Amino acid sequence: MVNFVLLGCASGFTLATACAAWLAPSLAAGLAACACTLTLAGCISRVASLQRNARLRPKSSVQSATGIKGPNVVQKSRGFTAGAFNLREFFHGQTADTIKHVKWTFLVGAFGVPFVLMLIGISAQSVALFCLTSVTQYLGLVAERWFFFAEARHPQNIYYARAS
Repeated sequence: MVNFVLLGCASGFTLATACAAWLAPSLAAGLAACACTLTLAGCISRVASLQRNARLRPKSSVQSATGIKGPNVVQKSRGFTAGAFNLREFFHGQTADTIKHVKWTFLVGAFGVPFVLMLIGISAQSVALFCLTSVTQYLGLVAERWFFFAEARHPQNIYYARAS
């Protein structure tokens, strides 16, 4: 919850900085400083949650997803000749390598690049630079939300996507 609030406030202050640079330039430096602080806090919070999540072991298994308690449950088929709603809606179909790349993309795009651009923008007082910062952070946060849902270990993903 804290992470979600920090990401929302960071992107809000980043956008407010871009608007202020255009409409009220005297407010831009203060808003940019707040945006930098919130972006850094959001980054620290998100990295901490990534580290915590990496240590968690999922409670879901093929057994819990199917309700079959046998120790050697192996799924051989999805059981559908056509696409399934759960598979379309809850499974992204990407490789672990792609997910890892998206993780680094959002860390750089939502936190690293916006932080640096905001620092440069404070000294340059460039409306275009502040706007670029806002767009970059927005795209990074879209990647972050995709990663958040793609990384989840939903029982339906275990059931539908792990068929050999």
